[in-house]
Amino acid sequence: MQPGHGEFREAVDPACLLQQSPEMIWPGLMSCDLLPILGNTGGDWLCVRVDGDDRASQIVHWYHGGGDWIPWGNSLAEAIVFDALVDRLPGKTRRHAEPAEDPRPEPRLLEDPMLRWGLEHVPDAIGKFIQSPAEPHQIAQTLLDNHVAEVAVGCELVLENLMHSVSEMIVPALTRDTGLHRNQLAEWSFDLLRIPQRERQRLANECPLPLEELQDWRAAKQHSQRVAELAPELAWPWDILGYAAEREGDLETAKTSYRRAAQCSVFTDQSIRLQTYWTSPESAKFGVARLSYLSPEEIAESAYLKMLCDPDPKQRRIEITQYWRAKASRHLESDDPAEAHRCFTNAAWDVGAQSIPVYGELIEKIEDCARLSNQASRAEIARTHRRCLKDRYGE
Repeated sequence: MQPGHGEFREAVDPACLLQQSPEMIWPGLMSCDLLPILGNTGGDWLCVRVDGDDRASQIVHWYHGGGDWIPWGNSLAEAIVFDALVDRLPGKTRRHAEPAEDPRPEPRLLEDPMLRWGLEHVPDAIGKFIQSPAEPHQIAQTLLDNHVAEVAVGCELVLENLMHSVSEMIVPALTRDTGLHRNQLAEWSFDLLRIPQRERQRLANECPLPLEELQDWRAAKQHSQRVAELAPELAWPWDILGYAAEREGDLETAKTSYRRAAQCSVFTDQSIRLQTYWTSPESAKFGVARLSYLSPEEIAESAYLKMLCDPDPKQRRIEITQYWRAKASRHLESDDPAEAHRCFTNAAWDVGAQSIPVYGELIEKIEDCARLSNQASRAEIARTHRRCLKDRYGE
């Protein structure tokens, strides 16, 4: 395939993926059910995910700076079209990190061979936005109505409702005169009501709009609810649903949502973009940190939740890996390789393993479980990740 003009414009040659150790695979940091197929030349990838039915059922954007990922569609066409339109969605695209150069330097979309192909595989209503101007919310709604990249669009809309105006108006004012700690700035940016009254008054005098108008938690809640229905394995929609309920005083709903978030990998929380990392000293997961605030007795009664709240991040990873590895072994003993596969995967990527050798051992177990479950594709991808790990790190 010829190079495109979007951010993810460099396709992987299939021959490269058939090599013993494809260089585009980031073993350990990238979960071993992912196969990179489109790169942005900066280290990020659009990857195919192979699911429990041994089918390529999802395209995810994988971020090299920390291993976070988010679905960009159920097909490559959806992801390519979303890549072409993301900068025209409401608000300003908030990235994990600011790139050194413009990731989309050549906006010649009509000449893009990848995009032309992608448009042939999505509803016709989407194509008109490539050639003509349109209001950002119209583009977003059309994508949602046609079920194109719904999760990714939903995340952008949550960011618009919670972060866009804050980053444009509040963050510059907060950082201009005060030496705020990074976590403190994230906490205040996440929810303006958490800003102390004295600072709120100063900001009110500088901001052209009332602070309460800069965030729309009701809209963020609605978008997060839809994403939670589509992709319940993602932490970030449960985090937002939990906090929105907490703000409304609905503590039971908040706790229920936080419990769901606790079951999700930290690599799905979008904590940098959504500014939820301010609770990281308290727990590896935002939802668990908030649950410990609302229901400390629940944390005390759960060995797993207590591990997530260990004050030492390194010890958290060691304990969580051991916890999931033990559960996986029990499932293997009871002849349930599918559940063992899930637990070994969590051992590696719930909060991340402590060292490269540990990833090697876990990927081998994941491959074994996939083969026992007759998942040939999953097993082969895991085996490839294992070879990459050994060739790159000698482990």
